[in-house]
Amino acid sequence: MYADARKGVYNNIERALENGADVQVLKLASSGLDELPDVFHNFPNLEELNINVNTITRLPPSLFTCSHLRVIKCLRNKIEAIPPAIGRLKELEELHMSFNEIKTISDSIGYLPNLRELNLRNNMLSSLPRTIGKLENLEVLRLSYNWLTSLPGEIAGLTQLSFFDVCDNRLESLPPEIGKLANLQMFFMARNVLGEIPNTIGQCQKLKEADFVRCGVMRLPQSLADIYSLEFVYVDERTVCFYPNPRSRFRQKIVVVDPGVEPYRPIQ
Repeated sequence: MYADARKGVYNNIERALENGADVQVLKLASSGLDELPDVFHNFPNLEELNINVNTITRLPPSLFTCSHLRVIKCLRNKIEAIPPAIGRLKELEELHMSFNEIKTISDSIGYLPNLRELNLRNNMLSSLPRTIGKLENLEVLRLSYNWLTSLPGEIAGLTQLSFFDVCDNRLESLPPEIGKLANLQMFFMARNVLGEIPNTIGQCQKLKEADFVRCGVMRLPQSLADIYSLEFVYVDERTVCFYPNPRSRFRQKIVVVDPGVEPYRPIQ
């Protein structure tokens, strides 16, 4: 079956090339591809590309001519870098590139005004470009299982961010600007080597769930007690928690996670 029942959906590159202007969704997941053909200039109306579970090492130049592209799914490949041309995809809303071999992200990542979700779990990132702070509409940022040692203060520009996962990195510090993430609801930073957590985190007044399990910090900042919306705080047996605020003591639940217990929270 080369075309999906829905109009404009194709799962075969040859059939898609026969109907170029009609192609809106191209599904090439698990197709045994080690290279993506440089033919995307033939798909002027492409909105979604799924190339999950292949062994592709690079994205072809013609892909970045697809000005209507909204979703790229490129999980479980062998991509090593996000190229400068990514900034040309002005309509892009979701970029899923977890389980690759990405070491670098071009500064042009910051020129994606409509990006709402950026998924880069399980890669080889040691740093983030400062321009990431220009993603004013980003809501979900997944960076767990990388090699990050720090985060740029420019993340303060992620004013719509609600979900932020940096678990299982090598983070030594968090920027005090973390407190400017006014819409942050889920913040997961377990299994890092943090020296401290900035007291400014108490400014994240919409925070509902936070994971500090083996994050390196022994004592949590007292400012967490003043976040009325905070419902679940995950810690390990060594953590010295904050003193509960009488105003929110019935809402906030401290969950002590025993060693070796996985998973221990709903979103993990």
